[in-house]
Amino acid sequence: MSSTTLKVLAFVLLTTLFNYFFWQEKPGINLLIFNSLLISLFIYFNKIKLHSLAIKTALLLTILSAVLVVVHNSVISAFGHFFSFIVLVGFLHRPQLTSVSGALFQFGVNALMSTFEPFILLASTNNSTNGHNKKLNPILRAVKLFIIPVIVFLIFLAIFKTANPVFSNMLDSTFSVFFQAFNQFFNTLSLPHIIFILFGAFLIICVLKDWERAKGIHNFFVFKSPKTLIVSESINETSVKNEYKTALLLIGSVNILLLIINSIDIRFIWFNVGGDLKSAVELSQLVHEGTNLLIFSILLSIAILLFYFRKDLNFLPDNKWLLTASYIWIIQNGILVISVLLRNYEYIINYGLTHKRIGVVFFLVLTSAGLVLMWMKIKKLYSFFHVVKQAGWVFYIAFVSLALFDWDSMIARYNLSTQSAANIDYQYLYELSPRTLPILYENKEKIAERIKQTPNINQVNEINKLNNKIKRYLTDQQGYTWVSWDLSNSKAVDYFKDKKLEDYIPPVTQNQ
Repeated sequence: MSSTTLKVLAFVLLTTLFNYFFWQEKPGINLLIFNSLLISLFIYFNKIKLHSLAIKTALLLTILSAVLVVVHNSVISAFGHFFSFIVLVGFLHRPQLTSVSGALFQFGVNALMSTFEPFILLASTNNSTNGHNKKLNPILRAVKLFIIPVIVFLIFLAIFKTANPVFSNMLDSTFSVFFQAFNQFFNTLSLPHIIFILFGAFLIICVLKDWERAKGIHNFFVFKSPKTLIVSESINETSVKNEYKTALLLIGSVNILLLIINSIDIRFIWFNVGGDLKSAVELSQLVHEGTNLLIFSILLSIAILLFYFRKDLNFLPDNKWLLTASYIWIIQNGILVISVLLRNYEYIINYGLTHKRIGVVFFLVLTSAGLVLMWMKIKKLYSFFHVVKQAGWVFYIAFVSLALFDWDSMIARYNLSTQSAANIDYQYLYELSPRTLPILYENKEKIAERIKQTPNINQVNEINKLNNKIKRYLTDQQGYTWVSWDLSNSKAVDYFKDKKLEDYIPPVTQNQ
């Protein structure tokens, strides 16, 4: 069997499996099985050697994120797996790539060609008779010799079946099984279902097909840069010295300003001089308003340092003062990161855990990594594109690592165990993933107490929201097959097996 025939059969099989695994299902073990098969077939057909460190890392992170989907089935694990999957596909299509951005670009180019290349081939059909389009000739021959006659035959068959009752009965009795399957297929195949199958086929083509034209486009747009900076052949010392003075003045003055800010933060936030800052207004101002501005100032600092240390200023003799000021600036920004982290921690301690507060911590980790990379750039004279390349890997690994934890369950468990009933935001807890429902059920009395303290609401309806949420969740889970199985939802369903529906929420009396 030829390689082309095998690829066609693999495409048909994968499209069928895509429909079976994902139509009206949720991500679960299906994602791990299907994407593993898809990647394995691409490696087999293209004889990819897994020697590249980038490919090995991306493959490991893709498998890890798929397993985390099966374990946690969280939104972040699904997004992490999708991101890692397209990065891996980009690396597999161009094994010489080493940057995450390059892999993403490669996948985008291949997706673009998968969209427009068929139209380009059809537009060149006028050359097929002259043998100029060898790829399209077999397709055209198949259309002429088989597909068109079959379509015409089916049209006449439908006409005669409708016009002649005797012939129609003969067909129905002879091919009854075929017609039943045919009618059932088209009765269940809706327009959204067809679009879903076409999307799956398109995704499979994006992965399996390595378009020749995509190689040229990719090579044209890929920027190649040395790892370290190279001194210019001719340096305009006057211009560079002027830039040195400007940079030293800017960085030195901001260092003084940042020293004042850090001194205030260390005094009032690190060591809490002057009393607790625990009122909602004070903490809100510190976290919601102050944090965003401080993070922006850190990113602005990194951008300024990248600008000034982009080329010849790195090689200017006697630039020790500027280097020292820059290192101090990076250290002070590190202190600022700690201050922002403490502000966020204080808010979590007093008002609970939320996705946004977790996001602040994640962003601070990335910011800290950016400061380290900035330090290394100045010290080792790394080029801008090398820093961007390393930053891409940091983000990639950190993003997938974020899926290691079941954040929704952590939020529900932490808030319900550490916060008093008066401080519990039960509406926010209701919006968390349904896999947290066992945790909410275990704390149903505390939630009911919080609802009773809320004025101007229908307490019965509010408490019954949890009851109804559990019922809807269990009903939805019954609609999924084994391909949607995951550990977290399986545990949640098992938890409620021995519970009676009417006992989910304790009865309450509406306050008058």
